[in-house]
Amino acid sequence: MKAAVYHGIKDIRVEEVPVPEIGEGDILLKVGACAICGTDLKVYLYGYKNFSPPQIIGHEISGQVEDMGSHVTRFEIGDRVTVVPIISCGECYSCRKGWTNLCLTFQKHTEAFGFYHPGGFAEYMVIPEKAIKAGNLIKVPEKVSEEEAAIAEPMACALNGQMLAGVGVGDEVLIIGSGPIGCMHISLAKTLGATKVFVSEINEVRLDLARQFGADYYINPEKDNLEGILKEATGGIGPSVILIAAPSKQAQEQSISIAANRAHIDFFGGLPKDDSTVHLDGNLIHYKELFIHGSSGSTAFQIKTCLDLMSGRRIDGKTFISKIISLEEIPDMMKEIQEGNLLKVVVKP
Repeated sequence: MKAAVYHGIKDIRVEEVPVPEIGEGDILLKVGACAICGTDLKVYLYGYKNFSPPQIIGHEISGQVEDMGSHVTRFEIGDRVTVVPIISCGECYSCRKGWTNLCLTFQKHTEAFGFYHPGGFAEYMVIPEKAIKAGNLIKVPEKVSEEEAAIAEPMACALNGQMLAGVGVGDEVLIIGSGPIGCMHISLAKTLGATKVFVSEINEVRLDLARQFGADYYINPEKDNLEGILKEATGGIGPSVILIAAPSKQAQEQSISIAANRAHIDFFGGLPKDDSTVHLDGNLIHYKELFIHGSSGSTAFQIKTCLDLMSGRRIDGKTFISKIISLEEIPDMMKEIQEGNLLKVVVKP
């Protein structure tokens, strides 16, 4: 079979590799689509300490059950599925709480597809028995395409942040960053009932891409008075929710001064590991009673919720896909993605 194999920093090669063998409790998945994540780009540019090349990366995956071992009972040949990338242990403190995205075993060993296990930049991949038992395969509704199913996972990451922030009817939501995740935040916030959605983005191309998703205000803070626009539009109160979908220390630090009293602020975008310390005014947090939290990854429940939203056409998943490419195009596409002018790119092996 063909696979795009990561050999090291800025070195991905499309190669012929053996079709993986399965055990009695495993499933052989024919990959239908695998979206390129920002994390894949980071691995391509900087490497990743928790696995050794060569490895097949890619973790935003949908496909079809091609074959399965005799012990598999919950699925049938031909089932269309999407893959939960993190293989949670089901036993640690986080898993017992239902926070499978924060599995302590995963955080220690990075047991996930596209990292510890071969991922979706290939024609076939194995879903091991452990992952099947952990609920890592979710059946895809009939009305959802395989390309849309592949982006259910990143959409679920955005949903996780909004659930933690309690986005709902009447909220005035500021989204900082209008890349793929930022645009998903727009659609989700509107779907969850936000009254006003503001988007702040310094990249004019991305700001234009985001206009199709129905926010109420599109702001370039390098040209526009962000704080002034927010005050005028919210009656001087500020946004009740701020979702920071950009790796920006400045945005994180500024957020507490422009937020409404008792606002929820979600630090969605991770910062560079060597420059991740931010300076926040503790008095503002104290006197405004602000809720500040992070969000990372998603659960199977959240992925299924996003599949259902797309199936019911409450959200059109196709609008988030800028390009569909082949395995052979991945190396060149990694360079194009760095320019920051695309939403999701989906690979069809």
